[in-house]
Amino acid sequence: MAKLPPSFSLQAIDIRSALSQGRTEDARRMVIELLQTGKADRVVQGIAADLLKPAKRSAGRPKALPAFWIEIGEDFYRMREAGVRYDTALSELGAKYGFSESHIRNAIATYDDTDE
Repeated sequence: MAKLPPSFSLQAIDIRSALSQGRTEDARRMVIELLQTGKADRVVQGIAADLLKPAKRSAGRPKALPAFWIEIGEDFYRMREAGVRYDTALSELGAKYGFSESHIRNAIATYDDTDE
């Protein structure tokens, strides 16, 4: 009979199933129970190490907010309340602040997200 690969573990089947379903706390509980009995195989020990390892931080610095997003957002909604069309407001704000229309849209979206 052929040997099973080292990555195969009967103990880990339920744990991996819980992890794949997003039930991390259930998986932790199962791992802890196996570790406390002293019968955890190397695959379960590897899963335990992965659960204990802190989450990896993203590389680079945090994403910066668009420049003048508060002023642009306030001006945009002031213009819209005055009856200015959306496209016209974007182009006028782009000319006023010296940014592209996509930057103006991003600034308005940031303003909307923080307003909620």
